This record gives sequence, structure tokens and C-alpha cells, in this order.
Amino acid sequence: MPKSKRRNRSKTSKSGYIGVIKIPSGKYRAQIKIDGTMKYFGSSYDTAKKAAKAYDKEVIKLRRPLSKLNYPKKAPVGYTPIQQTLRSNNTVGYRGVRKASRGKKFEASILIGGKQQHLGTYETAKEAAIAWDRAVLKANQCTTLLNFPDMVHNLDVEPKYKVRSNNTTGYKGVSKHKDAFMVQIRIAGRKQYFYGFDTAISAALAYDQAAIKNGNKSKTLNFPDGLPIKQESDIDESEGFWV
Repeated sequence: MPKSKRRNRSKTSKSGYIGVIKIPSGKYRAQIKIDGTMKYFGSSYDTAKKAAKAYDKEVIKLRRPLSKLNYPKKAPVGYTPIQQTLRSNNTVGYRGVRKASRGKKFEASILIGGKQQHLGTYETAKEAAIAWDRAVLKANQCTTLLNFPDMVHNLDVEPKYKVRSNNTTGYKGVSKHKDAFMVQIRIAGRKQYFYGFDTAISAALAYDQAAIKNGNKSKTLNFPDGLPIKQESDIDESEGFWV
């Protein structure tokens, strides 16, 4: 069999196992790539299952991720894979994080099911990295990819982030515009503005309504638990106009 066809075909291979190939004799061989070179161990095995178990033993010695094992549930108790290193072209220092195209913020995104998902924009690279880690855990992806492998997360509760220090209104997406207040929000990749609010809280409510329609998560709202009752009378939904 040509060398190009003896490479690891993963679980989609004819053998049905990671790192296992069938050789011309009808038997099976285990193989694994180390530092760019394919290594074969054991002469041959009568069954693909035996070859798969031999492959798993080598993976465990190398402390590869559990996702690389044919039988991850049979890994030794307390098994800890080696944390994967960042790519050489990663200038931010965290996996899944990049600098925003504008300003000094950072964006986090993750590949799930073959689709790139945007996780949000954050004030610091660390906040973006934590958001990425949480997405990895929620998607049950390999934990050797985590930026903070020792950090404990409560996935049922979204972390709260500080409002920008230069935001004088105290509300997300709201700023003072002349003698009134305006809303700024990104929808479908484009910034939209809403002017003409008499109060900051009425502008904040308009921001939340637009964010909900856009499918934003509750952590991005000014009032994730609903508008305080004592302030509802201050809201005039007829205020403002979009541009």
C-alpha cells in the first residue's frame, strides 16, 4: 500500500478506529504521527480492535487529548493531557481571541459544527478568552484547548463585565448627544443609531429592545431581569428615531 494511503484516516477509515489501518495481509497495523513523522508500532494485529487498543496506549504515553483515543472512557484515572500550544501567528496570547477591527477591544469566536460563531466583543483579551473557554466547555470540545484549564466555570450563570469607564450614562449602547441621549447598536454587522431620547433610561430600554430583536443574549442587556417597576413611568416608547 502506498505511503500516502497509510496515513491516519481517523474514525472514518475502513478500519473504523483512529490510528488503525488494514494491511495487504488482511491484518491491522497501529500508527501515530509524532513531530511530523508517522510511527508504526507492533508488527501487526489480528483484529482492528487490538490495534486500536495498542494505538490508545501510545496516545496516553504522549498525553494526547482524550478526543484522540478510541476508548476515552478507559483512560487512566486522573489522566491529564498536555495542554496544546498556541499557533506561532497568535499575537494576542489567547486561543479564539483577536483584536477588534476598530478600537482597542477584543473579539472571541469559535468553530462549532463547521460554522464560525461570534461570541462577542470584550474590553480585555482575558475577558474574551474566558468567554471562549466557556463556549468550549458548553460545546464539549477538547479541554486541552482551554486558555485557563484550572479555572472553574459556572456555565449556568453568565459572568458580568464592567461598563466602560468612559461611558458617562451608565448604560450599554447609550451616550449623550447634544441635549438628549442616543443609542448605538450593531445589527447584522452594521452600526445603527437611534436619536432623540429625553432620558438615559429610555434610551437604554430602546437599546435592549433592539438587542432582543437581534437575538442578543441577556448578558448584553441593560436590564437582563426586566425594567425596574419604579422607573417604568419614566419611559416614553414614542421617543427617538432611527437613522
